[in-house]
Amino acid sequence: MMLLAMLTVSDDEFWEGTSPLGFGELPALQDAVTVAGYPIGGDTISVTSGAVSRMEILSYVHGSTELLGPQIGAAINSGSSGGPAFDDKGKCVVSHFSFLNMKMLRI
Repeated sequence: MMLLAMLTVSDDEFWEGTSPLGFGELPALQDAVTVAGYPIGGDTISVTSGAVSRMEILSYVHGSTELLGPQIGAAINSGSSGGPAFDDKGKCVVSHFSFLNMKMLRI
């Protein structure tokens, strides 16, 4: 399952009154972040905040690679996967998703 979509819009009027989303650096431990998403069971945006509580190497299925990923101590409701997490300057620093390490299941 993919969590993000890259879209192309051919009508320039679509972008009127909008600003591009800026990207920041990967946050450090204890950095404050604000996460946004549209969880299951609602029609409005959900915004919560927390801090980076852990950094670890995660295996990404679709990229067949391992990258550094933060654990964020903010309430993120089911269905919000793929939403942005912003730093204190309003820059997008990560895209949040749930992660299950198969080694933890002891299968």
